[in-house]
Amino acid sequence: MWARLPLLVDFFGANIRLNRLAERYVCNVLILNKENETWVAFGVIAIGSSIALAAYGRHTLTDSELQVRWFIAVEYMREMGLGLLVMAVMRSLWFTSTRAPWPERILLLGMVLFSGVLLIESIAPEGIGQSQLRFAQPLGGILMMASWLWFLIQFLWRKKPMSGKN
Repeated sequence: MWARLPLLVDFFGANIRLNRLAERYVCNVLILNKENETWVAFGVIAIGSSIALAAYGRHTLTDSELQVRWFIAVEYMREMGLGLLVMAVMRSLWFTSTRAPWPERILLLGMVLFSGVLLIESIAPEGIGQSQLRFAQPLGGILMMASWLWFLIQFLWRKKPMSGKN
């Protein structure tokens, strides 16, 4: 029994050293500034809304073609909401605080245009066909693609990891 005591003491000592290292490297990095918190909130709202909208579409839309459009809009809303979460976490971990979150802004705008118009088109298909809103859906898709490309460029050209001081 006494032979295990040094191993137990060494384990606690190593654990304390590991905790100090974690505080130095992890805790400072995971601090989100207010704008990153906003993007996390928008991402969570998009994910939660997509769940509610999926249930609504499943139980209220009867036409199968309209349901397909509806679920494409819901799927993109969910995936781009997760994308906003990923962007916010990556920005807080690897980017300097001087970079403006334009990719997140463009992604949100693209998601609203693409998914929003597709949702409206599923509810009132005859209303979108002749209006100017029919151009918003492809523009939203282009904006979503452009935001991910812009984010990739920002990631590849980052100067240094964020130090945790916002």
